[in-house]
Amino acid sequence: MTTTLIVRDATLAINGAPEKRRAPSEHLRLRIAEVAHMDAHTTEECVEVLSAVSAGEGADPEVLEALVVVGLAHPDLARRLDLPTLTTGRRLAARYERSAAVDGAMAMLELLQKYFPGQESLESDLSQLMRRQGMVKDLVGRYFERARNLMREGRQAEAAGWLREVLQLDPGRKDAARLLRDLRFKGKGREPRKAGGLRFLFVVTLVSLGVFFGLQREFRLRGELASLPLAAAGDLSALKRRLADVEQFIDESPVWHGALQVLAERSELRVQLTVLQELERAEREQAERAERERLETAESYRQRGLMHAQSGDLLGAMDAFRAALQHGGPSWTHHAQVTRDLSEIAASAKGNP
Repeated sequence: MTTTLIVRDATLAINGAPEKRRAPSEHLRLRIAEVAHMDAHTTEECVEVLSAVSAGEGADPEVLEALVVVGLAHPDLARRLDLPTLTTGRRLAARYERSAAVDGAMAMLELLQKYFPGQESLESDLSQLMRRQGMVKDLVGRYFERARNLMREGRQAEAAGWLREVLQLDPGRKDAARLLRDLRFKGKGREPRKAGGLRFLFVVTLVSLGVFFGLQREFRLRGELASLPLAAAGDLSALKRRLADVEQFIDESPVWHGALQVLAERSELRVQLTVLQELERAEREQAERAERERLETAESYRQRGLMHAQSGDLLGAMDAFRAALQHGGPSWTHHAQVTRDLSEIAASAKGNP
């Protein structure tokens, strides 16, 4: 009872009273600002109490939220105590989504992105959440804004790749189509100038090497590029091989008439690869979460069966052990022991009708 009260006090101190909470994003922002001014000793005591009950999928979301708030409000303390703020926040977002608290999941992931910029895992989590929740318009908006940022940084080829992602999700986005046309037009406008410079260098080279060798190299490079295996859409392994081949080709032949075309393809392949890797990582993490939950459910039923057995409720124990075996499966580490326990209890129940 004392421990429960301490945990409750710690969560209230960090998260605030539930009846005073605002929208998830505003609530988190305000709590971080307030906890940043909390006494260091009190904050560390709260972390000690909360960390002790934060493990496993059964951890209270209030506990996880409090640990995230402390980690973001006191980064030095988080580093000193080795708090896994990013991992805890991602766990909490997944819990929120499973309990249909989508706004809370979105707010948590967006908050983490502000404090941990450039984390691909967060971008993947957020994109997958939006896809699963049917928030295609919002996802399109994020991809469009990313493309515009890349354009401002001068990374035109990568921006074009994300604009294509926008149009794939929402073919009716005229602004994205217009920007993509502009990028293509600028690319074409630059290519003649680049080609003109290359032609000028080529003419200079003719003095010593001659037309024949220059043309021969151009044809050879085009042939080598055409012979590289193509990548089927959606095939991650094939995309990786194609990207590796193209990058090797660029390293070996950085300057020739078709260099701009190859550089554009490399940027497009990188974008496609990023999207596919995000999907694969999200699917893998979802499968791992499901596996953990299955084993934790089996363990919960096993513990319940033991408690029923100790209290003399043999029928309740048998039901719990059967449920544990069903969830745990033949490969479960406790499968053999639970099977023996179930057999013994069943025999006892027959002997004591």
